[in-house]
Amino acid sequence: MSLAGTSGLQAGKRKAVAVGILWGLVAALAWSGYNVGSRLGRLDGLSPTDMSMLRFGVAALLLVPFVASRRNGHPLGWLRLLCLVALAGPLFGLLINTAFGLAPLSHAVVLTAGGTMVSATALSWGLDRKSPPLFRSVGMAILIAGLLVIASDQEAQEARASGHVWLGDLCFAAGGALWGTFTYLLGRWKVDPLAGIGHVSVLSALAFLPFFLVWHTGDAIPAGIWLSQAFYQGVLGGCLAPVAFAKAVSHIGASEAALFPALVPSGALLLAIPLLGEWPSASENAGVFICTAGLLTAFNILRFLRKDRSVL
Repeated sequence: MSLAGTSGLQAGKRKAVAVGILWGLVAALAWSGYNVGSRLGRLDGLSPTDMSMLRFGVAALLLVPFVASRRNGHPLGWLRLLCLVALAGPLFGLLINTAFGLAPLSHAVVLTAGGTMVSATALSWGLDRKSPPLFRSVGMAILIAGLLVIASDQEAQEARASGHVWLGDLCFAAGGALWGTFTYLLGRWKVDPLAGIGHVSVLSALAFLPFFLVWHTGDAIPAGIWLSQAFYQGVLGGCLAPVAFAKAVSHIGASEAALFPALVPSGALLLAIPLLGEWPSASENAGVFICTAGLLTAFNILRFLRKDRSVL
């Protein structure tokens, strides 16, 4: 290959990685808003069942045009599609919402994001024989350290007397493993972000509807709260975040995209300033800084900026 051809290939790869990183940041920001909005929803009286139905139902309505455009079916096939629904649909939502009622948020910070990173990387390593580069392994370790710093501060503020914290921890860990597996399959099956997530959202909404009809408790909630939660749950958590995440996977791969959920606690802390009037503590600020450093290390940004080297 000529020098010009090699240079063009490297430039294209750098551009793809840059676009993937931007989509990953969009997903992390959307999930951060979704988490803060979920806290607002619980304070306003909505149940996890109500918010889960908003998440799947609104996302399904927004993405149904992309589902309808697949008049001859979808390229994934029903078996693969149902597998994605099983991983990222009602079961995932019920696990996470159940866990929040049993264990403190600090446990979710570490277990869910950590489970996503570890499971996606382990599947890529074990099934595809793609061992993570040194910088990515070091970056993951730094990210987990940052999550632990954030969690240690929240533990002091949100200690709970529940005797079933261990069960909540299992739910958080299981949810992270499900999302990590979902992440890996998005990359392995090369799922189209809009159509794929659209199909998953529609089927998840239909599957969750019976649970909502049985356990719906928000009849007395004002319409304004429902509308605001439709944005937080459906637009941000159900539509924008998973679509942006799927786009990140398509550009940079599953194991790399799996790093971005670790930024969600940091983003939620920052968004809580304008939305909740809550300022992060010194420990939380340190955790945000460490997580940012971990992401930069994982992507080896210094090498990424050098035009004469490969990107990852």
